[in-house]
Amino acid sequence: MVKTGKKKKNIFVRYFTPFGLRQICDFIMLAGFILLIVGLCTNEGVLLAGFICYALGALVSVVRCCMVLLSKKINHRDPAFKSAIINVSIMGVLLALSVFGLIWTIIA
Repeated sequence: MVKTGKKKKNIFVRYFTPFGLRQICDFIMLAGFILLIVGLCTNEGVLLAGFICYALGALVSVVRCCMVLLSKKINHRDPAFKSAIINVSIMGVLLALSVFGLIWTIIA
């Protein structure tokens, strides 16, 4: 058995090594999730901030996936392309729900 000398990275190192738009989007959505939970127990201002934050995170995720879909370098049979299609669908629904919740919070 030959050792390659390459150290195996843990999950946190693998997630943060190419730090970019994906991690920023995940942090924004996590902050929005926390604000939504806290906003349910407190006032409407925190709930409004949670919906804004979640809508912003979903919008950034949709833009990021659309950049992958419109890229000329990626093959249409590539798993990243198929994953981007699924992510656009899911994040589009989450964006619509968060905008609906934002409007509902402002009106009510």
